[in-house]
Amino acid sequence: MRQWSEGYNADIAYTNSFYRDLAPDYLSYVGLLSGVRTPDPGRPFRYCELGCGQGLTLTILAATHARSEFVGIDFNPAHIAAARRLADEAGLGNLSFREDSFQALARSLTEGRWTEEPFDFVVLHGVYSWVSEENRRAIVDVLDRLVKPGGLVYISHNTLAGWSPILPLQALMLEHAAAFPGRSDRQIGDMLVFLNRLKDAGAAYFQNNPVAAQHLAMMASQERRYLAHEYINDHWEPLPHARVARDLARAKLGYVGTATIPLNSDDLAFRPEIRAILAEIADPMLAQSVRELALNQPFRRDIYVRGPEPLETRAVLDEMAERRFTLIVPREEASLTFSIPMGELRSDPAVGEPILDALAAGTPTFAELLALPALAGQSPLAVSKILALLVAAHQAHPVTNQGEDSREGAAALNRALARRVLGQDEQRVLVAPAIGTAVVTDIPDRLAHAGLMAGLPADLEALARFAVDALRANGRQVFAEDGAPLATVEEMRARLHGILSGGLPRRLPLWRRLGAVQD
Repeated sequence: MRQWSEGYNADIAYTNSFYRDLAPDYLSYVGLLSGVRTPDPGRPFRYCELGCGQGLTLTILAATHARSEFVGIDFNPAHIAAARRLADEAGLGNLSFREDSFQALARSLTEGRWTEEPFDFVVLHGVYSWVSEENRRAIVDVLDRLVKPGGLVYISHNTLAGWSPILPLQALMLEHAAAFPGRSDRQIGDMLVFLNRLKDAGAAYFQNNPVAAQHLAMMASQERRYLAHEYINDHWEPLPHARVARDLARAKLGYVGTATIPLNSDDLAFRPEIRAILAEIADPMLAQSVRELALNQPFRRDIYVRGPEPLETRAVLDEMAERRFTLIVPREEASLTFSIPMGELRSDPAVGEPILDALAAGTPTFAELLALPALAGQSPLAVSKILALLVAAHQAHPVTNQGEDSREGAAALNRALARRVLGQDEQRVLVAPAIGTAVVTDIPDRLAHAGLMAGLPADLEALARFAVDALRANGRQVFAEDGAPLATVEEMRARLHGILSGGLPRRLPLWRRLGAVQD
């Protein structure tokens, strides 16, 4: 297995997860907030995911952007086979998958054997710091040929600053795996037993390094497949920002900002003492390295553009004027208190409440928000800041503009995912074509949505019975927030009460506005 996987763990499939940050409407918006012109997701575009895994996120994006083209590439044939099954089940004609390694893909491009047009968006999530140096060079070669001028690249990776206390722990895990061969998820179980014995025996590494001890405790609750792919890789290497930025510069990619919105504003991320040090630094690469160290962040989600075109503040506001936004949580759940690196930020209700009301009522443009009578006299920057914080907190989202075909594709994919959740699949996403992505919910709500997709009326009793029957048929159990099992129709009815009637939250109107449920 290691021969063809080049040191990457490929004996079991990676988790089939949804990643919100990869949505093109979100990435374009964040890049614009950072003061750089980005591809317009309201027009047809081309989008590629390198290392797409089982393709759930890419399939959601293709279903909600019917006028655009999507390509997923992964070297694991099991991943590609699973991705194609879901795309075929949803009947998506604008999505294709290709089984290829990064080095083979780079050779195909160099030799002219792959001649597709370049892409407006190329994304890599959880790839770059898990592969060898040779594969990282191949990735840059691929990006050099696949990204259009002005195209946007998203790349995430583990950072050296945040992971430095854990490096010896991962090295020992890799040695343990080599000494005790087996299927990697089972190896993880044995490793955790071994490492906890070592900690309990008084190993100085854990005594002198409380971060490692806390990390080991956290691993006990994480999925074994995730842990196997995270840690048991020969070339696992947390990387500093400067090294990645210099790598990508070879493909003419310039750093724009992070997809984690609050980290792009020093006044939200750092104490005044750190900001004073940053103000003394003229070199942007050094400044980013200092920010990384000051935050001690373990993971970066960064945006680059091929030939970034800087925009003045006025031009950014003009570009944003006709972009639409909407609330993606029930209005009564929305909050103007935000968690930021500095702690907790409470926004001015006089500005925030009218914004929330407008976003809950429809899909206003940024210009329409500025024109609200309640916001008369407020600066565009003040309104933009609260809107950005709402988007960062997953309470609001940019609205896509992809037409009725996207609603049809999203409905087909929602039906396909609904059939799966009635089995053993624990996927918790509802495809939402209004925002060009998906929203995350819990299993009871997901089962109720599956009932609606199966043609049941919006009736509390019918949906509660449907959800309980689905759980019983598959020997599954779910729990309420207080930890009590939802095993009877009465318990499920009480849990689902807020979806359909006067309880809180009322999700059905929200699902309809987002297009996750269609009349």
